[in-house]
Amino acid sequence: MAGKKLIIEATLHELVPKATNKNIPYGPEEVAPDAAACVKAGLSFLHFHARDTTSGEQLWTDPKPYREAVLLMRKQGVPRELPWYPTYKGVNAESFQHVSTLARDPDIQLEMAAIDVGTDNLNDYNPKTKEILHPDQVKTLSHTGIKFFFDLCKELRQRPYLGIYEPGQLRHIGAYLDLGWLEPPVVMKFFFSDYAPFGLPPKPRCVEMYAEMIDMVLPGVPVEWFVMCYGHSIWELAKPAISLGGHVRVGLGQYHPWNWPDETGEQPTNAEQVQRIAVMAKAMGRELASPADARRMFGLKPLS
Repeated sequence: MAGKKLIIEATLHELVPKATNKNIPYGPEEVAPDAAACVKAGLSFLHFHARDTTSGEQLWTDPKPYREAVLLMRKQGVPRELPWYPTYKGVNAESFQHVSTLARDPDIQLEMAAIDVGTDNLNDYNPKTKEILHPDQVKTLSHTGIKFFFDLCKELRQRPYLGIYEPGQLRHIGAYLDLGWLEPPVVMKFFFSDYAPFGLPPKPRCVEMYAEMIDMVLPGVPVEWFVMCYGHSIWELAKPAISLGGHVRVGLGQYHPWNWPDETGEQPTNAEQVQRIAVMAKAMGRELASPADARRMFGLKPLS
């Protein structure tokens, strides 16, 4: 880890409504200044959704709000080097039509696309009501589906960003590398949750376990890995990630519950969350990566 810079990612809003936190940005006019403030605080990697400016409705595969937001960001001082990626819904050609459009747009040139590996029950559990929410809903990604995604990324010259919910999914990644479907460096994030009982518990030791597993399953493979958590445990998970050479994803989109009110009453901003990780990293002796640094670490080509 010596000398390795820390990449801070922020997820600006996901499915969280303004009713939960007034600082949630919706459309491009709110996303752009929010992203600019995060960059000033130490952000070097960005994720946001296309959402309706007034209602916050998810627009999913509409490339126009993404394009507008990115161009507004640049006018507000966000460097073109900043890596970012949109969301997706489903796994088929239609699911990624906005990704293709944004990748081929000469003014945008989207260079990263995200997908979550494997099949999981990701449903939230509310211990107060003793209820598993949406109990029949399963997030499914077959090997055929991810091969489609990897082929699309190769066609568009994009770096895949892989989401890991369960430890065994690291072995999937090893197989994909062996098959030649995926090329290093591998960029991935480990999902934890205070709200849904999937994967490893949101405890610092579990971050250490994932770091150990990378060396077992992907020996010698260049890897950049992130921790994220749905809920407030992110602050405890960030510490081992920083000390072990990983990176950290924060943001209002993962901080508040989506399916019930956040009873803590906390109303942070995205920039404040980025700043909190930046201060933590400085105290632990880890330098922050710039957007240009993050690009190099992800294996993206320098901008001409």
